[in-house]
Amino acid sequence: MSGRGLAGVCHHFPEPLLPGRLLRRYKRFLAEVELAGGERAAAHCPNSGSMLGCLEEGAPVMLSRAANPARSTRYTWEMIFTHGGWVGINTLLPNRLAALAAQRRVLGIFRGATRVRREVPVGAHTRLDLLVERPAGPLYLEVKNVTLVREAVALFPDAVTTRGARHLEALMELAGQGVQAAMVYVVQRGDAASFAPAQDIDPRYAELWRRAQAAGVNTVVLQAAVSPQRVCLRRRLPLQQGWQAGRPS
Repeated sequence: MSGRGLAGVCHHFPEPLLPGRLLRRYKRFLAEVELAGGERAAAHCPNSGSMLGCLEEGAPVMLSRAANPARSTRYTWEMIFTHGGWVGINTLLPNRLAALAAQRRVLGIFRGATRVRREVPVGAHTRLDLLVERPAGPLYLEVKNVTLVREAVALFPDAVTTRGARHLEALMELAGQGVQAAMVYVVQRGDAASFAPAQDIDPRYAELWRRAQAAGVNTVVLQAAVSPQRVCLRRRLPLQQGWQAGRPS
């Protein structure tokens, strides 16, 4: 699928990333890394998922320095080199890329976008990542980072996600009210050719995703090119054969 309109939608790292290697991920948001000089350090892991398929001990990693010198961890883990390429594990970057894509109106769903708002409440206990204001009406988006790939199929989620299910339910409710809503999945690795919900990992999420499709919630899958200098949106990915109509094959 064409990615011509995505050219230039990039996050550039403001400072050179620091190389190291992964020793272990020992807590949900903490990893132990070895820096190039041999020093061992704790790094913040900005990913709440299981990171199934991209936790390889000893693999090269890239780290950014914490902007706040008082932070307990001096480094943030940005990416890991595995399966022949860099995999972006920072779940904050897809939100930034999706917001930039909306601001630049690079996809048809963003046509005429005049304003992009972040972290928009849609209920007492739920927020969605983006609200894109357009002449055609508001568009609500939830953005997910995808790091799991099997046999060239990008899969989400990589662990059971009650929060992700809640987001799908919120999008379905909006669609039922006639408001446009979409799921945006950003695949931060280059070895995927299509996308599907990970039915074997979280059957409830896969079923809710299918129901969301039937209810009119759009799915947009964007593949990013990941490097130590920048992360750039590259192209749209299709749904895996059999899921195009919201049904597993």
